[in-house]
Amino acid sequence: MAKTPEQKIMELEAQVKLLEKQKAQLERQAYVADKKVILFDMMIDLAEQEFKIDIRKNCPPEQSNILDKKNKQQ
Repeated sequence: MAKTPEQKIMELEAQVKLLEKQKAQLERQAYVADKKVILFDMMIDLAEQEFKIDIRKNCPPEQSNILDKKNKQQ
């Protein structure tokens, strides 16, 4: 049975509402994730200052030693 134009419009409107809800939820998740990153970064900074230890890995901008060794073996 073919759908009427009104039914198609209603279905499309329902899909748009669903997509808008999903978009809003994903935007909230992204916002929370960004805030978590900032907080974790601050926690690491405080821990490094307080305990005088390096927590972050200090890698040079070029390839790591593991990748260099792998390339030499080939």
